[in-house]
Amino acid sequence: MAKYSIVFHPSDAVIETVKELKQQLSDKIGWFPSKNSLAHITICEFDYDSDSYMKIAERLSNFAQYKKPFDVTFNSFNNYTNGAFFIAPEQESKLLLAEIMKEIPKIIQFPVTHKSSNPHISIGRQLKPEQLKTAYNLVSTIQLQFVCSGITIRKFNTERKQYDILETIPFESKIPPIENEWTLF
Repeated sequence: MAKYSIVFHPSDAVIETVKELKQQLSDKIGWFPSKNSLAHITICEFDYDSDSYMKIAERLSNFAQYKKPFDVTFNSFNNYTNGAFFIAPEQESKLLLAEIMKEIPKIIQFPVTHKSSNPHISIGRQLKPEQLKTAYNLVSTIQLQFVCSGITIRKFNTERKQYDILETIPFESKIPPIENEWTLF
């Protein structure tokens, strides 16, 4: 049994910017949960064997072929009451991402251990109130933009205690087939 996650992966430039923010926060408060994870937007997580994984990947590929890449913007900081500090998307981007996030658990047709419906890019988790205050004081504005061009499947690496990317399934912009085509015969 292995632990997998399905995520949206931002561009390399966004990943680098988030990495720098995490390092700045670490310089001020020390180590914190999610400090070493690459920037991503979690869709869901699940625990399955490799045979089940292959079925899930196939279903995601079938789904993704009919999706179009789209632009997203993350432009504000926010936090949850559990101490998570994150970068939030603007409203239109939030709606586009959340729509797909809602569909993915239904598409894979396997139970998930965690699903997210609120798109965000985590900077830190389980921060104490004084650490959250420090996080908010790091940078006052943020403007991250990238093209969301697919979904990424990751597998948890038990030695590194981080996820490794297995594959990215691109949005292919294909036109879905018409279900009840009329025939002349």
